[in-house]
Amino acid sequence: MTFNIKKLAIAATGTMPVRDATGEAQFDEQGNALSITFHSPGTKVHQAAKHAAEERNNTRVFGRMQGKSEAKQSADDKLQERATFLSAITVSFNNFGNGDLTGHQLFMKTYSDLELGHITDDADKFNGDRGNFKKSSETSSPSSSVMQPG
Repeated sequence: MTFNIKKLAIAATGTMPVRDATGEAQFDEQGNALSITFHSPGTKVHQAAKHAAEERNNTRVFGRMQGKSEAKQSADDKLQERATFLSAITVSFNNFGNGDLTGHQLFMKTYSDLELGHITDDADKFNGDRGNFKKSSETSSPSSSVMQPG
């Protein structure tokens, strides 16, 4: 019998623990871990968001090559571009919010907040490693990469 290569497929989502700027995992008042769930790079949602970001970048590059000054990207534009991509691949914020915002508006506000840049940086790193989307083994014992303080 041959090995079924689909056993190596990544999961449709992955969940990243939210950490503070020093790298400490964060918890809400009830002790629930703060986390963000993302669509994995193996999903059409993620691929569509990546394609859209690449298309915007290509349009900007070609515009600069043609001498169009509006094709230059400011620091604010770059920040919004990054927030737009991460918002598009975010499934949910788990156990935390940002004011009364929900959904896409919540994601955009959080990812574009310079004071929360460490979370945005962590999200970029997390999504850049397909190993973070590994499917759980049915034979392994349940565990968590986030340990509760205590």
